[in-house]
Amino acid sequence: MKRLTSLLDFSNPIIILYLVMAALFIVLIVVVPTFHTMQNFNNLLLRNVPLLCVCLGQMIVLLAAGIDLTVGPVLALATAIASELMGHGIAFGIVVVLMAGVLVGVINGLGVTKAKINPFVMTMAMGAIVSGVTLYIRPRAGGYIPKSFAHTVLAHWGQVPVVPLVIIISVIIAGYILLYNTTYGRHLYATGGNEEAARLAGIKTDVTTILAYVISTVLASVAGLYMCARIESGDPFIGDPFVLDSIGAVVIGGTALTGGRGTLWGTLFGVIVFGMLGNVFNFLGLSINWQYVLRGLIVIGVVGGASAWGKS
Repeated sequence: MKRLTSLLDFSNPIIILYLVMAALFIVLIVVVPTFHTMQNFNNLLLRNVPLLCVCLGQMIVLLAAGIDLTVGPVLALATAIASELMGHGIAFGIVVVLMAGVLVGVINGLGVTKAKINPFVMTMAMGAIVSGVTLYIRPRAGGYIPKSFAHTVLAHWGQVPVVPLVIIISVIIAGYILLYNTTYGRHLYATGGNEEAARLAGIKTDVTTILAYVISTVLASVAGLYMCARIESGDPFIGDPFVLDSIGAVVIGGTALTGGRGTLWGTLFGVIVFGMLGNVFNFLGLSINWQYVLRGLIVIGVVGGASAWGKS
């Protein structure tokens, strides 16, 4: 009952934001006939695959009371490496991409846990380093992605994008199992909720945190592999929107920036909302610069509203 009352409390700025978005979507469904077509649904599905991967990783790091600002740079790095190496073998390119993701995650985790560097500072600095490496490998969009890889990743059955749908379902199932059916998931929530108490309870909090960063960067690498299949090239700037969108989507889904609180289903809701934003902006005919402005304002509203509501 208390949960229902909080959902109906219109003094909550996030609830107001939900209602505004819902009203906007309803108007578009009524006014724009193509908004609810199968083609548009497929487009939304294709766009949400990388966002879901990145958001799940970001959520896991936030649950550990951290933050990962390298998700966008790692995604771009994945496209650069893939476009450079897949000509020598698809499997070889995939392995190197995933290894690069693991390496960045380990460095992030060690910096936060062992060097005691603030997660924001650590991942921001590491993001700059990764972006520099990406630009060295791929100064501009280009490179080679085998068509067989692209066709496999984006395979359709009729009008249904089968493989992207399988990826989404697999990520959701894996996330559910990890968070709710493993010892690691329990340790993750405990570490983010109260690290000192978790340590006294025998939880290896440093290992838990490091693994959270590794999972995040590996998922960002997977998102990068998917994106390079979509664009059939590498792009050093393709990951830029994902940092802001992942934080906004995860927070709008109810994950606390202070750690220890959040659900997979809330994150999934946030992904759907942010995934549809670009679609809505395009239907409204907004230029890319105004899209960035509005996304930034929405994230400020969501994070600021969540902080204010949490203190009230």
